[in-house]
Amino acid sequence: MTSVVFRFYRSKKRNTGDLPMQLISSSAVLLDAVARAGSFRRAAENLNMSASAINRQILNLEEDVGLPLLERLPRGVRPTAAGERLLADIRRWRREQDIAAGQLRDLKGQRRGSISIGAMECFAAAFLPDAIKALQAEMPLVETEVVIGGGDDLLRRLTAKEIDMALIFNPPTRLQADIVYSLRARPGLVMAANHPLATSRATRLADCLRHGFILPDRSIGIRKFIEAAFQEAHVDLSAAVTTNSITLMKSMLRIGQSVAILSIFDVHSEVARGELAFLPIEDRKLEEETLVIATPSNRRPPPAAQAMIDIVRTSLDSIQLARQPLAMPR
Repeated sequence: MTSVVFRFYRSKKRNTGDLPMQLISSSAVLLDAVARAGSFRRAAENLNMSASAINRQILNLEEDVGLPLLERLPRGVRPTAAGERLLADIRRWRREQDIAAGQLRDLKGQRRGSISIGAMECFAAAFLPDAIKALQAEMPLVETEVVIGGGDDLLRRLTAKEIDMALIFNPPTRLQADIVYSLRARPGLVMAANHPLATSRATRLADCLRHGFILPDRSIGIRKFIEAAFQEAHVDLSAAVTTNSITLMKSMLRIGQSVAILSIFDVHSEVARGELAFLPIEDRKLEEETLVIATPSNRRPPPAAQAMIDIVRTSLDSIQLARQPLAMPR
């Protein structure tokens, strides 16, 4: 699944002098800015500098390195292999610098800093906006970056220390990260609130076939749980619609008579608003999913990240308590 990055800034202007200390050379910061913008012109506009001045500094950096770092194209630039390698280090150094700067500000009594959060798509429209709002109320000067992506992409970013925390379903057993919170939840059957099955206490997979299923594709972790449940129930798995978007699934459920199998964490906001219904599935072979909050290995979360972890844990706990016995913390 393609990742999406959102940033929440308190100020529209941002340049290389924002931080109270600058441990990374300005040429390295400019290389990162040009690579992200895709051209010298756009980077110059973003930084309120001249494109020629930026190019001159990067040429000096390339001379120091002894390798070309950017490929100049007719309609922009792209990093060379050496550039990609150096950019990965630069971005990691900048994250570490932000953490150090935030910790120093906290020592001076200022609730500032930044946080980078990774989350799967289902959380983008669920409790994550409320969690960000709560963090901003508690720490109004904190800059928040949210990366929405698939589990593999988020784990890669977490391992590379590009993000401070990640909210992920069904992580691998050997996870190169620290799990600071974990709970297990059994998926359920989801449908429109006015669906014929919505008033049932529970139902079986075979009873839902006539309504048609909307299924997540194999890029979404819950798909393997669904396939295993249908196989164990000796029910043929077929779908009217298959998609990699939980948002699309929920939209189609609201306007039609199809059903889907999702986690309560995918749909709790819609269930709370009375738009969708969430029912237990009687087929006992449907396994539980695991939801975790993970942080980079061997690194203490900065204050803003720890505050967000506490906020997200509280949100998850409230959802889990509302749906017991479907979700069991551990």
